[in-house]
Amino acid sequence: MRRYRFARQDIEARYGRGNFDDGGGHVVEALGEVLAWENQYPLAFGFDTAHANPWHHALVAMVTGMPDDVARHFADRMRALGLPPPRSAD
Repeated sequence: MRRYRFARQDIEARYGRGNFDDGGGHVVEALGEVLAWENQYPLAFGFDTAHANPWHHALVAMVTGMPDDVARHFADRMRALGLPPPRSAD
């Protein structure tokens, strides 16, 4: 599983305070743009709010089974949308 953390402040700077729906929607659209219809990968969202300082909170997208070449295209697409996704773990 690949986990992509999108910093809370980046989401809010791009979509407005607390607007994680639109941010998550763009993640879904970007993933769809880099996948062939026959190669769908499960996607789930969560929030990382473990740190006491909200500056470190993040929207986390979890994608299962995505190969490296698709992951590179996905990261490129997210950067183009202004949401660079640092990968935190496989």
